[in-house]
Amino acid sequence: MPAMPSCFRYLLLCCLALPSFAMGMDRLSLAEGWRACGTTSTTPAASLYQLLKPGLLLCVERDLTVAATPSSTQLLVLSALASSEVWLDDILIGSNGQPARQASGERAGDIDFAIHLTPRQLAMGRHHLRLLLSTQQAPARLASPLYALYLVDRQGYRAALAWYRLPPLLLAGALGAVALLFLALTALYQRQRHWAMFAALCLVAALLLVVELWRSVAGYAYPMHLPRLYAVSALTWLFSALLPLYFYTAYRLPRWPLAAAVLLAGIALAGALPAHFDSRCWSMFLTGLAASLALNLGALWRRLPGSLGGTLIALASCALFLLTGSQFAEGGFALVVCFMLLPLCAQLLAQLLRERSKAARAQQLENQLLRKSMQPHFLMNSLSLISELNAQSPQAAETFIEALGAELRMLNEFAQQPSIALTQELALCENYLSIMGTRLQQQCSLQLNGEAAGITVPPATLLTALENAFSHNRYRHGAVFILSIAQRAQTHVLTLLLPEGEARPHAGSGVGEQYIRASLHAVFGDAARYEREYASEQQQAGWRLTFTLPAAP
Repeated sequence: MPAMPSCFRYLLLCCLALPSFAMGMDRLSLAEGWRACGTTSTTPAASLYQLLKPGLLLCVERDLTVAATPSSTQLLVLSALASSEVWLDDILIGSNGQPARQASGERAGDIDFAIHLTPRQLAMGRHHLRLLLSTQQAPARLASPLYALYLVDRQGYRAALAWYRLPPLLLAGALGAVALLFLALTALYQRQRHWAMFAALCLVAALLLVVELWRSVAGYAYPMHLPRLYAVSALTWLFSALLPLYFYTAYRLPRWPLAAAVLLAGIALAGALPAHFDSRCWSMFLTGLAASLALNLGALWRRLPGSLGGTLIALASCALFLLTGSQFAEGGFALVVCFMLLPLCAQLLAQLLRERSKAARAQQLENQLLRKSMQPHFLMNSLSLISELNAQSPQAAETFIEALGAELRMLNEFAQQPSIALTQELALCENYLSIMGTRLQQQCSLQLNGEAAGITVPPATLLTALENAFSHNRYRHGAVFILSIAQRAQTHVLTLLLPEGEARPHAGSGVGEQYIRASLHAVFGDAARYEREYASEQQQAGWRLTFTLPAAP
């Protein structure tokens, strides 16, 4: 896994630290100790969660004892699917909508309602608190329309709320920017399916965070609460399905339609569980994480590139979500998305930079190869030989011209590809040896020991080695080159023996060796090795070149 850029690292730390700070807000819960209005003080008190039900008009009251006059303004915060009026010491202190006995007469209030209380209103002593609540438009299947009722310091509440909103908002903005970046890369630079999938994943995650934060940032009338929950559920389902599908496309795994159908069915089943919205979202997201972890483990078993980093990210994300997933979107989901998507983004960008660098290097190698094919010395000698052959034997000159043309055509074709089959490379070499045999009027051949099928090499790798041999040696009695192929563990070992001839002055600059090493690194990276040594112990002394190439997965 590549190093994470510093901006992503700082954003990740922010997302992990700030919600913990916000959760430390000190507040006094007032949800307990309520009785119906007009009943005697001896009536058993009950929880407001038990008293408030959908489709009713409820009047409740309780006593509030203040031990010491607060030094600053306090907030009485009511979060409920209800319209409400609030009295303190028989004085109306706030209205949220218009409570009524019938749905037609009710004016819906906001789901979150806060009333400012000055230190004078909350002076030390005993106070009387009364609520009139109507829930005529609340869904009948809800167990309780009440979410919270508490008293909190205004400054502390505002600070905690700001810190609580900030990480998900920052994350939503970052994900939106990442989505636009990968959409632009897909549309304008290179059409990669997993890039488009990752852009969709980031976009859905950003929308999910925005929809989830909509309540605390902008607020809304309480009947809008249920449509918002359905929107959160739909986006969670979509994200949970896209996450493993992204890994499918990134690893290019086979039989994806069947696996995708099984996955979508599993997530749909998790979303259909008879549970609260947050619990269903929690189950769907955990299913998507588990499927992603399974895909990464499968890719790791197949030794696919990037699977180790992906597996570690998926494994850590599952553990982090199980530890922090109690509050879905603002809590576990935001943390896990922050932890997972931003490192994946860094991984994709690092991969993009590597591919661009490799493409630039491949272009450079292609140019070198084309220059080699037009090597003036080679062409000049060949043209001179054509002239001689034409005078001596027009038939031999025609054969030589055909071989030379075939050599140039193959070089031009293969130069467009980063790697070619070894059988194609051998055809290139044999044609070259045919040309050199005609030029030297001696037999030049390549002996093959082993199976060449299924092996790929950078174009002109072995050809360059043969050219170097002719550049350094004068073969007055012909030459037999021997290529041996062996398979060891997960590698193919190609050993090319270059016979030693009569030494000849050489004006080369080592470009051939440089080309061989650079082309191997461009195609195989650090997984390929190239070694050259003098093989004096051979029956025919010469140079032994060893190419160790990784086998295809």
